[in-house]
Amino acid sequence: MVDVELYQSALLIAGIFNFAMAFTLCHTNYIYRNYEVYQRACLFTALCFIMFGTGFFLHYALVWRTVWPAGATALSVSYFHAGGTMMSWSHTSLLNPSYLTRGIMVRDITIVVIGLAAYWTTAVMCSLSVFHLSLIIFLLHIVWLSFKFYYTYFTVSRRMIEKKLYEQTDGKKNFSLFTYHRSFLLSCHLIIGFGIGSIILTAFNPSAVWPYTLLLSIGIGVFVYIFYSLCEYGIVIDFATNALDEITPQDAGEKN
Repeated sequence: MVDVELYQSALLIAGIFNFAMAFTLCHTNYIYRNYEVYQRACLFTALCFIMFGTGFFLHYALVWRTVWPAGATALSVSYFHAGGTMMSWSHTSLLNPSYLTRGIMVRDITIVVIGLAAYWTTAVMCSLSVFHLSLIIFLLHIVWLSFKFYYTYFTVSRRMIEKKLYEQTDGKKNFSLFTYHRSFLLSCHLIIGFGIGSIILTAFNPSAVWPYTLLLSIGIGVFVYIFYSLCEYGIVIDFATNALDEITPQDAGEKN
């Protein structure tokens, strides 16, 4: 019972943290409202936090981890998949504002919908082997979105170095995008590793409570760092936007 109580407490704390950060991001978004790409990135990230927070509260209310493990895992992979897609749209677009086309949104939404149908259908069937097979949809899609982010990141970074766009002096300060990009990149490492690792661990330990309690504790730190790195990126959004304007869409990896 102690394990379950700790699990429930972790769910409440994580849910509250996520909703608080989503609200704050929307406020930060208002400060930088003149930069559409940053405004959109903050809104997508806030939506991701809301999805996770809602998922945590549903876990708390339904207690499926102890009574319907397959349903609990289906719920987890649902908000991880949808939230991960939102995060991809947010962070890849910050590096290449031309990335998020209508076609990409339709493609990603279609894959998420197919995934959700597969996760819940197999959960209801109570066939763990089939359920694990359905997770291939999540893994392949997240791996592809991760590849597109890293490809865009390293392409843009290389072009910025070539064009010497990483440094700017405004008469008072020297700004370096290297510092902010590294923080930005680390937050993406964390969410990708946390997302894939969490789903694999909980899928193969569907009825265990303590691993999920541990993941929730780690997850709070991951989300706080994502929140921090995105807020920090706002400090250089003017410089970053001007620098990206000097890189053609082809340079930034627009082909998707």
